[in-house]
Amino acid sequence: MALRARVVAREIVLWTITLLMVYVFVFAGLAKFDDGSGWSRAFAHWGYPVWFRMLVGVVELAGAVLLLWPRTAAYGAACIAVIMLGGMGTHVFVEHRPSRVTSELVHLVFATIMVWSRRRMAWMPFRRAGAATATLRTGDAPL
Repeated sequence: MALRARVVAREIVLWTITLLMVYVFVFAGLAKFDDGSGWSRAFAHWGYPVWFRMLVGVVELAGAVLLLWPRTAAYGAACIAVIMLGGMGTHVFVEHRPSRVTSELVHLVFATIMVWSRRRMAWMPFRRAGAATATLRTGDAPL
């Protein structure tokens, strides 16, 4: 019974992180499309083109949506991790203010937790169907 309680607690934690990240990245992604937003001014200040800001917004939105389905959550979290690493790189190499990387650090840690935790459930289109069925028959269902 203790194992079952641990599995349930783990899922509650993962879904809490998921919903928090979805909330943050849906709004952050949508803000990238607004020419009057702070993001628009920030990207211009950093010297990035408008198309790049839009691309970041699309990747953030896609990552947030992918997080909602456990089979694609690892891919969504990986998208968010890449964006966070890019943001950290901007603070270090463009702004020359490495102390500001902390704003992305929490989201990078959450994204890494999601990639690691959902990796076994990840949808792999080229995986043989029999391999997934065999896993379920042996009782080693991914968590």
